Amino acid sequence: MEPIVLDTTGADIQGESARIQQRGPVALVELPGGVPAWSVTDQAVLRSLLADPRVSKDPRQHWMSFINGEITEAWPLLPWVAVDNMFTAYGADHRRLRRLVSPAFGHRRSTALRPRIAEITENLLDALAATPAGEPVDLRSGFAYPVPIRVITELVGVPEGLGPALHKCVDGFFDGSFTAEQAQANYLEMYGLVGELVAYRRAHPGDDVTSALIATRDEDDSALSEKELVDTLMLIINAGHETTVNFARPSDRRPAHPS
Repeated sequence: MEPIVLDTTGADIQGESARIQQRGPVALVELPGGVPAWSVTDQAVLRSLLADPRVSKDPRQHWMSFINGEITEAWPLLPWVAVDNMFTAYGADHRRLRRLVSPAFGHRRSTALRPRIAEITENLLDALAATPAGEPVDLRSGFAYPVPIRVITELVGVPEGLGPALHKCVDGFFDGSFTAEQAQANYLEMYGLVGELVAYRRAHPGDDVTSALIATRDEDDSALSEKELVDTLMLIINAGHETTVNFARPSDRRPAHPS
């Protein structure tokens, strides 16, 4: 059976998911760049795989195509698998990174951010409410997108001057139309910006996740490498934004008022 070629435009995510599920608990799909992969749709099978020591998200240990050099910089999704953070770490390395990163997301820091989250949310809702009667509003661009990106950049302590460029790079990470060259250039640009963030917070520490991770790194060089520090921040910024914004689908357009 031919693999299901994933639509990088995301035009019909729900329909595509349904077609994959119809193939059974494990279905062959094709990622961008013609790379084959298995999509697991059954929870029991997934739990079994996650508990299997032969399976992980670390390509250096468990993906023969990556190990053999078949996956190169020409693959547009390489930035997602060639990083050193909890997204790809396995076994003892994963547990070590979780232990080091978890304190940065303590209850006190999260609670302290709640008033600012409420302020961001209320301002955006007020803007939507001000839409003239009968005009459509896009919940994704007007609400679901700006809430998480603003919150996550404040949580990690991004200075105002880096915000716009960093937001642009985050958008690029999830742009399925990017060529391999564009994806690599976007990755390098964001890597540099996060490096600037680390340098800024080293010189101007604050009550934020970046400063907390820097303190961990600088107190014990063997605990968290500089690359792991930057890669972890990239994961926090990208994944922290993307998982929330996609709660609202591009089709979530509706009139601003019932009238």
